[in-house]
Amino acid sequence: MRSKGNRLSLLRLETRWSVEECSYRLMLQTNELQTPEDWLAWERSTDDSHAGRELEERLDDIAAVFGVDRQYFYQTKDSSETETKVLKLPLK
Repeated sequence: MRSKGNRLSLLRLETRWSVEECSYRLMLQTNELQTPEDWLAWERSTDDSHAGRELEERLDDIAAVFGVDRQYFYQTKDSSETETKVLKLPLK
């Protein structure tokens, strides 16, 4: 099972934002200083570490920055493993 920090890292890579971009966007969201070093510590954290607990406190704001629901970080399956409905369009 992936940690919340690992899911945060994958989400950042999916959007192709840099660590600096993410920390800046979170700073705008929360009106609090968030350094790139803080962001990297969260990405590398385990759920029971100090950085992991800090990440847990900021999940609502981080989810808002990425436009995902907070529950994204609690998924038990990877998005590639979940069943998705694909709309099939006719070929012309």
